[in-house]
Amino acid sequence: MQNKLLSYCRAEDLIHPGDTVICAVSGGVDSVVLLDMLCAMREPLGLTVRAAHFNHRLRGAESDRDEAFVRALCDARGIMLTVGCGDVAGRAEKTGESIEEAARKLRYAFFETLGETVATAHNADDNLETMLLNLLRGTSLAGLCAIAPKRGRYIRPLLCLTRAQIESYARERGLAHVDDSTNMLDDCVRNRLRHFVVPLLKAENPAVSECSLRACALLREDDQYLQSAAQQLLTEAAQPRGYSCCVLRHAPEALRTRALRLLLQQIRAPKLSSSHILAVERLLYSDDPSASCSLPGGWTMRREYDVILLVRSDAPATFSPIRLHPDGVTTARALGLRISCKRVKKFEKIPNTCSTFAVSCDTIDTDITLLLRPRQSGDALRLPGGTRTVKRLLIDRKVPAHERGLVPVIADSAGVLAVYPFGVNLDRLAAAGERAIIITIEKEDM
Repeated sequence: MQNKLLSYCRAEDLIHPGDTVICAVSGGVDSVVLLDMLCAMREPLGLTVRAAHFNHRLRGAESDRDEAFVRALCDARGIMLTVGCGDVAGRAEKTGESIEEAARKLRYAFFETLGETVATAHNADDNLETMLLNLLRGTSLAGLCAIAPKRGRYIRPLLCLTRAQIESYARERGLAHVDDSTNMLDDCVRNRLRHFVVPLLKAENPAVSECSLRACALLREDDQYLQSAAQQLLTEAAQPRGYSCCVLRHAPEALRTRALRLLLQQIRAPKLSSSHILAVERLLYSDDPSASCSLPGGWTMRREYDVILLVRSDAPATFSPIRLHPDGVTTARALGLRISCKRVKKFEKIPNTCSTFAVSCDTIDTDITLLLRPRQSGDALRLPGGTRTVKRLLIDRKVPAHERGLVPVIADSAGVLAVYPFGVNLDRLAAAGERAIIITIEKEDM
């Protein structure tokens, strides 16, 4: 059986000569057998084998018994052991997770602190149960792949063995272990599958666990190919500010939904589900060029004409008005702008642009109160093509709806002087020889 394990580890590229491997040991028969087999590989492969145990504090004295057993086991074999613990019940109550999920999250958070390859004792029967569990809940192809032999720093060398084979090995080797009493209860779905469903499947096919393991391997190859194609699609759809709706719409659905899932994985949002993927997909087909949908973790996916992009939901939608010094420099840090104003008694004609223009003092209110502010209802200005509202100007320039409150308008009590960087009000410009204020707008080096 050790030869079978070694062949599997080589085929799946799990262990290399000279590696340091930390065996996750609960004290149960699976983890005790895994530790024994890894120890047998120490000399031929030059492995350094260590152990880790996580006390979930869920079963009172029984949990402490398990920890004491693992400590004694490692002491007897001369294996370095690291022990961790956590408040599983407290986490489950706080997050709404099941006890099983909360335990898994805390256990793997502990493993992450160890800094080495971690071997867990999942076997072929665990893989079958996971496959069935995911199928019951509704799953994608990735869920049907069940337990991967390798994921990051985590390896599962025992996947090639069934629970019966592992127990037989333990008996032959005389390996002592402890039993988790909760495994005998029918209070969770996994246990009910183990006790009632899997025996029925094995009655039809005694090798169902091995068959499902081979099926998972084939499905994993398909999944990896589709994931690679989806990543390529996302690369092709990439734009300077987001991703092209057109490119994503014309992709096959199997690739499109995968690409959207990859996109949303960037935000590492909690409780991301298929409903969020569907909500983002609807944005691609929306007739509203400024549509949006909310995502977990304080994120929003926005549609900006042919582009979708991720933005923080708490990003400012507007800014506070700023009074401009009529003969000095004002900085608008929220907008990344610096505005210079200079009064002249006799204006010499200059080319007026959106960044530099001269306003006639005769058109400005007597207090010379100039503001840099967001647009307001009724704002309008005369452009070369005629008078237009600021709202219509921004729509025509395809400024996304959620960004229109951030477009700076320079105005006084009489109305709009300019909308940066889209237009200057021709009715307010100074003629040569008039008293004027020359306004220059520059982007600040943030």
